[in-house]
Amino acid sequence: MARIDQMIRGHVSVQTFRVQRDGQTITQGPYPLLQRREKGKNNCQRVGPDEVKAIVAGVEGYARFQKLAQRYAALTEQMTWEKQAPDIKKKFRHFWRPISRRPRSA
Repeated sequence: MARIDQMIRGHVSVQTFRVQRDGQTITQGPYPLLQRREKGKNNCQRVGPDEVKAIVAGVEGYARFQKLAQRYAALTEQMTWEKQAPDIKKKFRHFWRPISRRPRSA
């Protein structure tokens, strides 16, 4: 995590437009687009050709950070459950062990 030096939340995609001019269909683009949620709303910004590489690196850095954070949380939780006393483990067994998907018989 400490080696990640760039992070940008969002997703980079490519936008193109098809326009009818003089009976011909013309494709405009592609235009790189940074999409992200800010204050509960979707925010889309076009990214200039000179900025694309840095923006993509930042988005990939954030995705890598999220993946590492989830892994860290899962491992820490597993270690915490392993340190618990046997009676506590038995009481909360369904939280840390896979549950059988077989239907219960009545």
